[in-house]
Amino acid sequence: MNSKDVTGVILCGGKSQRMGFDKALIHFKGHYVLEETAMSLKKIFPNVLLVTDHKRKFPAQLLANHVFLEDEFMQKGPLGALVTALRHIDTPYLFLVACDIPSITVTKIRCLLESVEDEQVILFSGEKLETLFAFYHRSCLSQFEKQLATDNGKIRTAFDCLDVKKVKKKNIDIVNINYPEELIYWRQND
Repeated sequence: MNSKDVTGVILCGGKSQRMGFDKALIHFKGHYVLEETAMSLKKIFPNVLLVTDHKRKFPAQLLANHVFLEDEFMQKGPLGALVTALRHIDTPYLFLVACDIPSITVTKIRCLLESVEDEQVILFSGEKLETLFAFYHRSCLSQFEKQLATDNGKIRTAFDCLDVKKVKKKNIDIVNINYPEELIYWRQND
């Protein structure tokens, strides 16, 4: 698949309850981690969207440099944000990544991109499925909308009804930062 057929999407509207502050605003080495993620996506994909609960929480500089969408389903978690993004893309696929996955590299994304054929969902699997570092086809929208109506916010629940390709992770770490201790560890080791 050609990267021009993909819109990069960053989820940056979660509750961040475990962290104690908004993870979308994590700052490291003089800039927002979110901005570093966006710049990595822009090296691959022609369009990048940031889906958030409230645009007003971001500084003017971030708002000026990136395209933000407000989540149409703020209380529905990542599934609601995914549905919002799927409703607004013009490309066949989107690549979804959460803002709390730092150290996103072009290499990691390309490794997964090279596995895309004609499936509806393409994601890494290992100890768990990486639903927030994955490709989703626009045709998934109706299934995710049905699931949204059931109040089951788990993205993977819809996988039984979709064509899903699970790619084994080989020497690729996808690290989520959910707790202050994890953030401290990541900052010390990055």
